[in-house]
Amino acid sequence: MDMTKRRLLNFAAALPALLAIPGCQLVGSGPPPREFRLTPKSSFSDQLQKVDWSLGVSLPRADRSIDTDRIVRLTGGIELEPYANVAWANRPTPMIQTLILQSFQNSGAIDLVVDDRSDIRPDMVLRTALREFQAEHVDAGPPEIRVALDARLLEMPKRKVLDSEIFDRTVVAVGNNIEAIIAAFDQALGKALKALVEWTLTTGEGAR
Repeated sequence: MDMTKRRLLNFAAALPALLAIPGCQLVGSGPPPREFRLTPKSSFSDQLQKVDWSLGVSLPRADRSIDTDRIVRLTGGIELEPYANVAWANRPTPMIQTLILQSFQNSGAIDLVVDDRSDIRPDMVLRTALREFQAEHVDAGPPEIRVALDARLLEMPKRKVLDSEIFDRTVVAVGNNIEAIIAAFDQALGKALKALVEWTLTTGEGAR
């Protein structure tokens, strides 16, 4: 028997024992992570002025450390680490772009708002950067959830910057369980989205 055949027979004989080793699990064979998504802002002041111009919403920019489908927490002030067995249903930047669009639509104050893939040339463009999007553990208690969006409103087609603003919101989770943490993410982002929508509409209307 040649050496190649002997090696194949030895491997075949060992295979059942390898498969029977307790605790062994093939990569990707475990249960999938629980997936979560956030919601758009749906309640706005009745005093919000209706505008007659169109708005384009660009995909937010973000550092790769937070633009991940993993839900992350900041520990020791410097290290980002993911929570186990949970994930966002989509990366934060496309998820938040969609939520910004839906929040503007829910405001009832603007008729035409599109993303940056649209063929429509809007009158204004909203550009954002996601600076903070994590849970922050400072002690053994529930974490603080921090969401920070930098925003710039541009008048088109000259791309003139009308104004810029930072929307930084923090909400303390009511518990350490993942459901409470996600709820706090939703509240913090909702506060930022409401302020962003109102600021954009007021700033844009003031430039007309």
